[in-house]
Amino acid sequence: MNTMMQATASRPWYREPMVWMVWGLPAIVVVAALATVTIAVRAGGTDVWPAQVRRTAQVQVEDLAADRTAIAMNLKGALAIDQATGAIRLRLENVPATTLQLRLDLIHPARAEGDMQLSLVRSGDQFLGRLGVSATQVWSVQVSDPDGTWRVAGRFEPGRGEVLLMPALSEGS
Repeated sequence: MNTMMQATASRPWYREPMVWMVWGLPAIVVVAALATVTIAVRAGGTDVWPAQVRRTAQVQVEDLAADRTAIAMNLKGALAIDQATGAIRLRLENVPATTLQLRLDLIHPARAEGDMQLSLVRSGDQFLGRLGVSATQVWSVQVSDPDGTWRVAGRFEPGRGEVLLMPALSEGS
């Protein structure tokens, strides 16, 4: 029994499991916390959906007048992006004939540098434009008139064909 105690007492400190639990687990937590802080700082403070919001008493309030106007005008449509050529075709119902140009916002779900803003030009009953990069990523799509008095929105996913565009609010909102 005496030789057994000598073998236990002569083990180096790093071979003791209790040392790893007492010092190792908290060290892992500290490293993970520093990694989380680094990721948060590098991401910046921008919102994913770039909207004009008013922060009142810890509540964000967005101006929904453009969505309500789109509901009143009964606007809806479809957007198609050709992945090979970047050609954009937009069909919208109930757009005033005097509207000759539209603003297309492609908003990346996580990175602000992936956002794009394009102008679409009327050609008959549709609006056309061209995307300078390949359409291989997911975007939140927002289409509005140049003044921003109305807007419709949808979600573009590569390979799904057309994006349905509708006001972001339902009629009862």
